[in-house]
Amino acid sequence: MPLAGISEMENIMNSEEIVKQVLQNVANFNIDDIPNIDLYMDQVTTYLSDKFRAVKRHEDDKLMTKTMINNYAKSRLLPSPEKKKYTKDHIMVLILIYFYKNILSINDVTKLLTPLLDKHFHNDDIPLEEIINTFLNYTHKCDLPNFITKETNESVKIFDGMDIDDKDYIRTLGLISMLSYDIFVKKILIEKLIDSLPDSNSAEKENEKDKKTKDKNKSEKKSDTNEDK
Repeated sequence: MPLAGISEMENIMNSEEIVKQVLQNVANFNIDDIPNIDLYMDQVTTYLSDKFRAVKRHEDDKLMTKTMINNYAKSRLLPSPEKKKYTKDHIMVLILIYFYKNILSINDVTKLLTPLLDKHFHNDDIPLEEIINTFLNYTHKCDLPNFITKETNESVKIFDGMDIDDKDYIRTLGLISMLSYDIFVKKILIEKLIDSLPDSNSAEKENEKDKKTKDKNKSEKKSDTNEDK
């Protein structure tokens, strides 16, 4: 019986340590260390690999590869590099893509970021860096560590009344379930909000349609004028 108690305590401590480590890695995230010089592709992938090393699940995970970056550029999610070099804005966009693609489809990421890039990529009036830093500063004030720590502590208590042999596993399952439910609800909300955004492709098609209509009207008007002569 004492051995089982020790096992449970060790498991609880391990869960708490995992939570603390993840929260610390996320809390330390910022964009202040992005180089102010343009980088070639190899330098970009090296920088991003180092930046996200702390949040990798497995050591051999590829967080951002050359192929991924080229595909983002081909699909116009990432603006094309300038003379094969990537600016600070390019790197910030890649960080946003990495952040969002963990929970959203690439189509959703494209729909979400396209209006932002159209207006603020390489825009000195309201720089992309200012917008992202505002977002990061807000997330750091949201007290997420205390919220998750509370869920961790609650998951330890909710199964106290159950007489089961694998209580340490059940407690971990409880924490995972609580966190998963939170993600599940938020993901649905995020997708609904993205669906409510204007479709940039539809807007482009509408503009093209309007332009064709105007050109047609001009052509018809010009034709009528020539006939009158």
